[in-house]
Amino acid sequence: MKKFMLLISVALVTFSCSNTQDMTLYKANLEVVKKYISTYESPTDFELFKEMTAENIEHQSPMYGVGKVGYEEVLAQGEFYMNGFENVSFKADAWLPGVNEETLLVDGSVRVYGTWSGNNVASGKEFSVDTYHYFMVENGKVIVSGDYFDATGMVMAVQPDVAEESSEE
Repeated sequence: MKKFMLLISVALVTFSCSNTQDMTLYKANLEVVKKYISTYESPTDFELFKEMTAENIEHQSPMYGVGKVGYEEVLAQGEFYMNGFENVSFKADAWLPGVNEETLLVDGSVRVYGTWSGNNVASGKEFSVDTYHYFMVENGKVIVSGDYFDATGMVMAVQPDVAEESSEE
C-alpha cells in the first residue's frame, strides 16, 4: 500500500509540474498571440504580421471552401483584411489555454472567442462578427492557426451596393 501511495504521489507531482510548465508556456504564447492579433487593428502592421508568421504555417481559413492554407495564402489573407478594412478592433470574450487532443492536458497553445468590428474601406459599411481562433506558437512565431467565423458572409455584407457602383461609373 505504501508503494502504491508513493506511486500516486510521484504521478501527481509529475502531472502538476508538467501542467505548471505548460501554463507558463501558455502565458508566454498568449502575449505573442495578442500582439499578432493586434496587427489587424488600426493602424495595421503588415510587416510585424509577416515577421510573426512562420514560413511553415498551417492555417485553417475561414473563407468558404478554402480549407487549410500555407504561408503565401496567410499573407495574402492578412493583406486583404488589412487593406480592405479600417477602424478594426478585436474584443476578446475569453482567452483560453489549448489542450493536447490525446491527453487533454494544457499544451501551451492559445484559443480565443471574440468579436471583430470595423468597416469596409470601399463601402464604409460597418461589420461586427463573432469569431473563434486557435494558435500554436513556436519561437515567437505562429506555426498553426485557425479561424472560425462567417468570413464570406461578412465580406459580402459590407461590399458596396450595386447601385453605388453603377452611379460611380
